[in-house]
Amino acid sequence: MDNMTDKQLQFIAWLITTATDKCETIEEVREMNNEIRKHSAGLLKENTKENE
Repeated sequence: MDNMTDKQLQFIAWLITTATDKCETIEEVREMNNEIRKHSAGLLKENTKENE
């Protein structure tokens, strides 16, 4: 996996904070975080397969 630039990391942080700002309760934030983790775990698996 290539290294990310500062701009890319800033965009990801902005995206996550913008999404969680729309949550009204901490439970909604936790649900969103679980979704993010689920999808990022899928990306990690895909990248691992590509590197084999």
